[in-house]
Amino acid sequence: MQARTAFRLAVLKNGYQPLLNDCKRPIEKSWPKKVIDEAEVLSWDRSALLSTGMKIDGDLAVIDADIREAALIDALAGALDKRYPELFARGLVRHAGGPKEAWIARVDEPFRRLASRRWYRGSDPDDPAAITHHVECFGSLGTRQFGIDGPHARNRAGEVISVYSFAGGASPATTPRASLPVLPKAAFAAACNLFDEIAAAAGLTAIKAERTTQGNGAARAVYDLTDDMVFESDHDTYRGLEELADACAVAEHEGHKLRVTSSFLGHGTNASKCIVGYSKGGRYVFIHDFETELTHKPAHRAAPTVFKFLEQMRKGAG
Repeated sequence: MQARTAFRLAVLKNGYQPLLNDCKRPIEKSWPKKVIDEAEVLSWDRSALLSTGMKIDGDLAVIDADIREAALIDALAGALDKRYPELFARGLVRHAGGPKEAWIARVDEPFRRLASRRWYRGSDPDDPAAITHHVECFGSLGTRQFGIDGPHARNRAGEVISVYSFAGGASPATTPRASLPVLPKAAFAAACNLFDEIAAAAGLTAIKAERTTQGNGAARAVYDLTDDMVFESDHDTYRGLEELADACAVAEHEGHKLRVTSSFLGHGTNASKCIVGYSKGGRYVFIHDFETELTHKPAHRAAPTVFKFLEQMRKGAG
């Protein structure tokens, strides 16, 4: 038996749902609905794939500190430790290369997603070299999994450049789920709010998302998708809205949602941040960006005056 198989069996025995991953991406497209058992884990022993993921289900929840500066990570961990010391006393701390960490615990009230604002240093957030920092919290009401063992990322040559590890050796393979601390939902909201305060005090600048709003101030759609855009998922590239709509239909048929990066906006490489949908009533494809909470729709579906303005802007840019 491979060592990774023994790890996965221990994860399963401790009350979690392990997944067969290729780095951070699950292989099974139906993984959100699947219940993993011992026989399936044993069948993975023949697979050459080295990485293991874990489904965020039931009362599990994760604070994903996507922060690239160690001082900021330490400040947030210290602030949370004062309010919720059980998080670091009995929770799990996952590393994936660099300062970034993920803190895993249980929650008293399942939720979908909570997030801080996105912050950066410098004068231009659109600069490709600009590094952004933010905190996202994920609960079981969303569709989410996290890598917990094996390679996290490879370079273009296929060489492993980062791996998953846990602080102090306490991982899902050594820690029963029942022993994880149960935090109030407010603790996860606090993680986001505390980071906003820490980032502001450290002199970072918040990225302001451009959005249109309804009368009550709630975010709604922006009409900026055009047929000359290129959309990228973890495993393919789609040119134009028709190809994107076809790929969305295939994904729906296979029982999962198509996710793409925000590169169609000129930045972003994480294909978990944007989900693609198709409006059967209006017969058009759209993209919801979880980071900005904006829903991007085809430009030609905007009101006539807005559409003319967008066309004028595009011609002017050309």
